[in-house]
Amino acid sequence: MFGKFRKSVGVNAMVGEVLSYEQPQPYIVEDTEYTAEGIPVLTANKAFVLGYTSETDGIYDKGDCIIFDDFTLDCKYVDFPFKVKSSAIKILTAKDKELLRYTFEFMKYLDLSTDEHKRHYIAETQNQELFLPTAQVVRTIAHAFSALSSRMKTVTKQRDLFELQKQYLLRQMFI
Repeated sequence: MFGKFRKSVGVNAMVGEVLSYEQPQPYIVEDTEYTAEGIPVLTANKAFVLGYTSETDGIYDKGDCIIFDDFTLDCKYVDFPFKVKSSAIKILTAKDKELLRYTFEFMKYLDLSTDEHKRHYIAETQNQELFLPTAQVVRTIAHAFSALSSRMKTVTKQRDLFELQKQYLLRQMFI
């Protein structure tokens, strides 16, 4: 992508040079009556999975991506098929999974402001400069972050189960 220089040392690049973006219109859910099963309907804010839909058309299933909310500046790494609720979401992809994960972690690190109502990805985020180390270093970093994310999901699920157990025990104590 950036020639021989990246193979031996690394190179500076803009986020927009590393990631491609796609508008979400083909993937916007039509029916907002969500179900308990089906295809996840996503938003990039804290809710993330709004619910599920039984719609079978317009599902994003092209592989791993980042969904970036232009207005909240929140972004999520997504590795499963989905539909979206908002047209303010950008769907960001990279040529390879490791570069996508590396750039995602960089974007999470950015301290962007949401004071103005504008399309932040085009106006600011894609113009942020990041350092791309060698492909091997990117791969190592991406795998480390993937492993940490996986472990965090496991620990969060365990915490949630412990919380349910605690609630059950409290209900039993105070019946």
